[in-house]
Amino acid sequence: MNTDLNLNNGSQQTVLTIYAHADDEVLPAAGTLRLMSQAGWHIRCLILTEGNLSSSSIKGTRHQEAEDAGKIIGASYEFYALEECVFSTQTVIKVTEDAINRWQPDLIITHAPQPEKYGHRDHEVCAIAVSNVATRRNIPLWYSAPPVFLRGFEPNFFVDITEVIEEKIAAIGCYESESNKAFMQLDAILVLSRFWARELGQKDGYFEAFEIARQWVNASFFHALSSKKKYSTNQIN
Repeated sequence: MNTDLNLNNGSQQTVLTIYAHADDEVLPAAGTLRLMSQAGWHIRCLILTEGNLSSSSIKGTRHQEAEDAGKIIGASYEFYALEECVFSTQTVIKVTEDAINRWQPDLIITHAPQPEKYGHRDHEVCAIAVSNVATRRNIPLWYSAPPVFLRGFEPNFFVDITEVIEEKIAAIGCYESESNKAFMQLDAILVLSRFWARELGQKDGYFEAFEIARQWVNASFFHALSSKKKYSTNQIN
C-alpha cells in the first residue's frame, strides 16, 4: 500500500508513539518516523519505563540513548518511570489520555497486541491500554511489528524506508546498552527489513510493516483521487 505522508493540508500534524521501553520505538518504526519528520510531521515519542530490568549490564543510560536516537529520526521524547512487569492497564490508560490531551495527535503508533507467552508482558499491557484510548477517542492507530515474535501480527500497511535505512541503523545503534541482543544486530535489522520487502514481492529495498487498527480519511482524500482520475482521463482524450 502506498501513502502520501504529507497530508497536512497546511497545518503540521503530530504522530504520538507510545512504547514500554526505549528502543521499542526505533526497532520497528525508525525509518517511518524519519520519513514522517522529513514530510513535516511532529514526532512525539512516549516511553513508559526506565528499562532497568533489561538483561544488559549497562543501566541508567537508555533515556539519553533515546534522546540521541531522536536527533537522528527527528523526534522529541517524554519519559515515565513506571515499574516494569508490574504497571497496570489503567495506569497506561491515564498516561495515554494525558498525552493525547496535551499533544492532540493525528495518529498513534504502539506495540502490536500479542499473548504474553509469545511476547513481552509490558508490550501487551501497553498495547491493550493504548488501543482502549484510541478507540474511545476515535484516533487513527497503527500497530508496529514485533522485533522477534510475529505470531498474530498481520500487517496490512508497508512503508518503503530504503532511502532512510542508514538513519534507521544509526538510530538503533544509539542504544549501545542493548547492543548485545540478537535483534539489535545489523544483520537482524536488515534481514527483517528485507523480509517485509519480500512479503510485498519486492526484489530490492527495505520496508517496515504495520497493522492498521483504526484509520480514517476526510473528504479531501476522495476529492484528490477524483481530480487525479479526471486528469488521467483528460490526458487519454
